[in-house]
Amino acid sequence: MKFRFHFLIVLVTGLWAGLLASEPESFVVNGLKVIVQQNGSTDIVAASMCYRGGATVLTSDEAGIEKLALAVAVKASERYPKDKLNATLERMNTTMTTSVSLDFSSVDLQCVKQYLDKSWDVFADVILHPTIAKEDVELERQQLLTQIKQMYDNPDAYLNDLGRRAFYVNHPYETDVNGEEGTVASFTPQQLKEYLQRRTTAGQLLLVVVGNVTRDEVEKMVRTSFGSLNPGAYTGSLPPAVQHDEPSLKIVHRALPTNYIQGYFPCPSFGSDEYYAMAVAGAVLQYRLFEEVRTKRGLSYAPAGGIARNFSNYGFIYVTAVKPDTTIIVMTGELRKMIDEQISPEELRNTVNVFITSYYLRNETNRLQANLLARYELSGVGYQDADKFISEVKKVTPEVVQNTCKKYIKNLQFVIIGNPESLQIKNFVF
Repeated sequence: MKFRFHFLIVLVTGLWAGLLASEPESFVVNGLKVIVQQNGSTDIVAASMCYRGGATVLTSDEAGIEKLALAVAVKASERYPKDKLNATLERMNTTMTTSVSLDFSSVDLQCVKQYLDKSWDVFADVILHPTIAKEDVELERQQLLTQIKQMYDNPDAYLNDLGRRAFYVNHPYETDVNGEEGTVASFTPQQLKEYLQRRTTAGQLLLVVVGNVTRDEVEKMVRTSFGSLNPGAYTGSLPPAVQHDEPSLKIVHRALPTNYIQGYFPCPSFGSDEYYAMAVAGAVLQYRLFEEVRTKRGLSYAPAGGIARNFSNYGFIYVTAVKPDTTIIVMTGELRKMIDEQISPEELRNTVNVFITSYYLRNETNRLQANLLARYELSGVGYQDADKFISEVKKVTPEVVQNTCKKYIKNLQFVIIGNPESLQIKNFVF
C-alpha cells in the first residue's frame, strides 16, 4: 500500500509538471484567436482548429453536416490529393483527425516537432482548401450512415441518444451533431463545400496549439497560413440552461436480457462556480452507487453516476438491471442522501484526492490539454481559468456540495430500453 501511495504521488507530480509547463498565451491574427501552451517536456505538438457553435449553429435539416464535411475535408486538399496527403502524413508519423461535439467541432493535428512545418502545411491546406471530392463524400457518408444504423442495435448508444432527446427537448442540443439517416443521405458535395466556406472564417474559429513551440513560432506560422482568412464574425450564442418542471419516464420496449436505464437532471454549466461542487458531488455519487448497487446488493454489474461537461449541462444515473424497480429505489435513495445529508469531511477529502488524480490522467497528453483550453475558452469562462480546476475543487466544502445538490437534483428525466416484467412508475418520479 505504501508503495502504491508513493507511486501515485510521483505520477501526479509528473503530470502536474507536464500540465503546467508554462502559462498559456493568446494573440489574434486578422480576427483569428490563437492560444499557445508551451510544453517542452515532449517533442509532440498538438494543434486544434475549433469551429464554434456545435449543435447551436445547426438546423434540424443540417444534422450531421459538420461531421460529414470535416471528415471529408481531411481526406484531400488542393495541394495534397489523397494519395500524396496520406503518404506525406505516414512518412512523418503525423495524424490528422476530426471531432464533433454538442459544443464545438475541431480538426486536430498531432506531429513531432521535427516535422511541424510540413505537417502544418498539410493541416492548413485541408482547412482552407479541401477538395470535397464526390468519391470521398460517398465513402464517408456510408461510414456515417452505418454508424447511425448500428447505434439502434447498441442499447447503450441508443439509450444515450434517447436520453439526449428527452433531456434537451426544444433545445439546440436536440439536433444530433452525428446526423440522422435522412439528413446525412441528402447532403451533396456542393452543400458540404459551401457549408465549410461559410464556417471557415476567423471569427468562427479558434486555434489552440500545445507542445514544444514558442509563441513567436506559432504566430509566424499562423500569419503565413491563416493571415488572409475572411474575418467573418461569429454570431451565435451559448446554449441556454435546461429546466424541467416535472419528472418524466420514457420506455422503449426491446426483447433484451436486462433493462438499460438512465436518468438525467440539470447541472451547472461547464466551468461555472457551481460546476466544481457538482463535479465533486458526481464523483461521490459514482462511488456510492457502486458500493450500494453492485458491492452490497449485487443488483447490477455496472451502475454509474456523474455529470457531463457540456456548456448546457446535465448529471445522470445509469444502470443495467433485471429488476429495475428494486434497483432504482436504491439509486434514488442515494440521490436523496446527497440532498438531505452532508458528506463527511473525510469522504470529501478522499474523493477530491482521487478526483484530482483522474483529472490529471484525463488531460495528460498535449492533444487533451488543447481540448481543455478550447473548452474553457469557447464556454465563455476563458482559457486562463483552465489551470484553476484543482484549486476550485479543493475549495469545495460539504455544505456547498449539499446546497448544490438541493438546487439541481430534481425532476429526473428517465429513459428505459428493455422489457421490464413489472414497473412501478412512482419509483421513477424524483
